[in-house]
Amino acid sequence: MREGLPALALFDVDGTLFESERLWAEALALSLERLGVRERAGALSALIYGKAWPDAFAALRGRFPEALGGISAGGLGRMLCEDFGRLFAAAPPVIGPAVALLRRLRGAGVPCAYVSGSPRATIAQNLRAAGLEGLLDEARSVPSDDVARGKPDPEGYRLAMARFGADPAAVAVFEDSGVGARAALAAGVGRVYVCPPPSAPPQAYPPGARRLPSWDAAFPACGA
Repeated sequence: MREGLPALALFDVDGTLFESERLWAEALALSLERLGVRERAGALSALIYGKAWPDAFAALRGRFPEALGGISAGGLGRMLCEDFGRLFAAAPPVIGPAVALLRRLRGAGVPCAYVSGSPRATIAQNLRAAGLEGLLDEARSVPSDDVARGKPDPEGYRLAMARFGADPAAVAVFEDSGVGARAALAAGVGRVYVCPPPSAPPQAYPPGARRLPSWDAAFPACGA
């Protein structure tokens, strides 16, 4: 393997490979409207961006206690996934430079997987819809189904590295959110890169995260 390449590359999904955080917010606005809540997708995005679903649901229930008092996290989550699936299938919001980076790393022989706050079935469906099956080791990836605590807890990243037997110092993580970057750094990851999409709300990134102007700037020569 070329000098400088990671031994393992771990990608966030929503906001990194897909500009789907925007779609999640739009889908959430649709789901909440069915429960009697009318709120702009932008305001919802600022409330839940980058959060694991249990944390996002807690924030939503705190904001809309009357409307959400009679529904569980699982119940709203099912409504949300249905609305999101329809929006995603209509126009998969692939982030081209991030997928190009994934292909470069795969071409250079770097194993790649994801660590995400979304369910495995949703991610698999989205990868198929976008024509990206086979680029990620889905069997050893870590969706929300596999962890008890979501980002910013490091559990997901620790589990992914354990599944590959990887030294954290030799791993690279690609994230869009401050929440995700904190999770990766807390797991001891050696290199954490962040590049939020244009739709991301303002957020703070932890010291140690490497902010990139574009995913094109990460490992530009690998695979060449």
